[in-house]
Amino acid sequence: MKKVILLFLLTIIGITVSCEKSDWLSPEDVDNIKNQLNTQITELQFDNVTLTTQVTDLTTQVTNLTTEVASLETSVSTLTESNTTLTAENATVQTLTDNVTDLTTQVATLTSDKEDLDAQIVSLTTSNTTLTTDNTSLLEQVTTLTASVTSLQSQVDELETQADLLEAEILTFKNFKSLRQKLDTMVAATITDTNLNSAIDSISIGLTSSSVSSSVLGGLISTESDWLFNNAVKSGTVSMTTNVSTFYDTSTDTNVVNFRTLVEELTTAWNSAKETTLILWFIEFVKEFENL
Repeated sequence: MKKVILLFLLTIIGITVSCEKSDWLSPEDVDNIKNQLNTQITELQFDNVTLTTQVTDLTTQVTNLTTEVASLETSVSTLTESNTTLTAENATVQTLTDNVTDLTTQVATLTSDKEDLDAQIVSLTTSNTTLTTDNTSLLEQVTTLTASVTSLQSQVDELETQADLLEAEILTFKNFKSLRQKLDTMVAATITDTNLNSAIDSISIGLTSSSVSSSVLGGLISTESDWLFNNAVKSGTVSMTTNVSTFYDTSTDTNVVNFRTLVEELTTAWNSAKETTLILWFIEFVKEFENL
């Protein structure tokens, strides 16, 4: 477009120069010049329209390209976000892949373990069959043993009863022997208090026997403890003299206190298991009073 305008200006200048050289132009020259100018103007107009159209097209293209650029920028932003997400997801996928690998290894291990367990189950099933047979046999043996145990328990109960009786007999023999030994010592000693001496002699006579029956000897001990409690303590045919009674009531000697406490206990409630003790502690009471 600039080249056309420059050509037009040069033409005008040329015409001006020509006019200076020549005062007049011929009509043909004028027509030629006009035709040239019209042709140039037409060409210029055409070029102008063409350029205008091109400019419009370019403007439209620029607008479209601007829109496309904006769209592409949006797409790029979206793709960037998607790429970030995909990167994170890829990391997750990698982790899951690793987990799958681990699980595959574990499955292989568990499969191997299962095969081992299956083999053990087969072995245990065989063993269980054997044990079931053995158990049946054992149950039969247990039944037999239970019957034997019942019989033995009955025998044990009987033996325990006999042992208790034997223990009671032995205790009676021991008690009688102990009483006899202590009474022999007391009879041989000199007892100044008449009533105490009479009581010792009476008990000694009552416990003199050649019997070897525990029931007989136990009966003698029971009879003499009753006589002692009823006659030789604080009342009765050979009750304590005043001096002995005072000593009985006031002495703090262990043997005297024990005897006095036992008499009080038996006064409240008689206890046959303590009959031998009553006689033994009476002997100790006499020894304390007589300083034997």
